[in-house]
Order: sequence, then C-alpha cells, then structure tokens
Amino acid sequence: MTNRLWIIPALICSASAMAATDTIYVQASRGSFNDAAIHKLFSQSPQLQSELEFSGTPTNAFQRADEQNALAFVAVANSTIDGKLVQATVDAMEQYQVTELKGFITTPIEMCVLMNSKDVASEQPITLLASHPAALKQINGWKATVQAKELEVPEGTAAAAKKVSEQELPAGTAAVGACVLDSAYPDLSIVARGVQDNKNNRTSFILAEVAKRDAPVNEEQARIVLQQVIDDGIKLYGENLQ
Repeated sequence: MTNRLWIIPALICSASAMAATDTIYVQASRGSFNDAAIHKLFSQSPQLQSELEFSGTPTNAFQRADEQNALAFVAVANSTIDGKLVQATVDAMEQYQVTELKGFITTPIEMCVLMNSKDVASEQPITLLASHPAALKQINGWKATVQAKELEVPEGTAAAAKKVSEQELPAGTAAVGACVLDSAYPDLSIVARGVQDNKNNRTSFILAEVAKRDAPVNEEQARIVLQQVIDDGIKLYGENLQ
C-alpha cells in the first residue's frame, strides 16, 4: 500500500479558516453544475462564501489557486463514471496536491431544459436541443417525447445556454444543462426539470487549498491520492448530500 504521507505530506482538514485571499477558483464556468454545487455548499456553510472565478479545467483551477494563495473547488467523483473518479481531476492531481481540505459536498445532478423566455411566452415548441454532446446522451428518455433535432456544443452546457439566451440559435431551440442556468442567464426559463435518464446521478466536490508538487506523480498514484482526499472529505463532513 502506498504511504499516504509520502503522497500527501500535509493534508489538513478544516472547515473554518479561509486562505489568504477571499477568492475561490471554480472548475468549469458560470451556470455549470459546479456553480450550482458551490452555491449549495455556501447555503449550508455561509462562512465559506467568497468571490468566485471560473477557471475551466481542474488543472487551471488548481494552478490559479496555488498562484494566488486561494482555494479551488472541483468535482472529484461521479456515481455514473466507471471507477467513479473524475478523470480531469485525476490529471490535475498528478501535478498538484491538496494541502488543506475546507469543504466537501455530494449533490444530485439534475438536468433542466431551458428556452429563451420570448419563446416560452409565445409557446414556441421545441424543435432543436443544444448542449454538450455528453449531456445530450444523458436524456434519451425525455428526448423521445419531443422528437427534436440536436446541436452539439462542445464548449459546454453553459455555452449552449448563452447562445439560447442571446438568441444566436433558431427560435424553438432549447438548451440542456444545470438548472442554475436560469440565474446565470436571466433571459432563460426552465421548461422541464429532472430530464436525465439516471435519476441517481450524483457528483462529489471538494473545496481545498492546493500546492504544486515538487515532481509529478503518475496516474495510478494520483488516483490513490484523490480517493484518499474523498475518503477524508466523507470522514470529516459526511457525504453532505444536498
């Protein structure tokens, strides 16, 4: 068994003190499932509330947090992934290590369908579904009820929602993504909730201080480290299911 102190020399679990700055670098983008998750964490632990900067990949979030002596918030596990661990975070853990765990939360992933409010007001039927390819593959049951064409938006669910909000796509286009997108883009209205095929889809997230490793570890070691961080989060906070 790999010695956890060799991999994580100083992992500390703390729910109180913040980092030197009051900024949290969040994986993904505004309106993402990560955005919804961190606001759920704030609602339970208001002392953690901070300015948010969305940073795309977990590696980018870790890098910015390390450079700014701040915190990072990333997805670490998903119930529908083979092996559970989020691969992008495994990749980030090869270069960075968690030095202090500030929060942990597991939340159901509820997918919503959103349209431009003008289309909703005019009762425009859904003729096109726009979202990330992975999201479009998770709503097969609901898609069968509308028989709409699909438009893949590789940039992500929030990017698809932005296009619908700004009417860059044809009338009758609906975006599929996190329900919080209606707050991120006020011109959107939710027209359907809980459309994901897997109703038990849950994702776990950590809020942590991180540091660049002196030398990268390999993927196997990174996976061990990440699982240890998750186990520590559950031990300290419980699954904290919201």
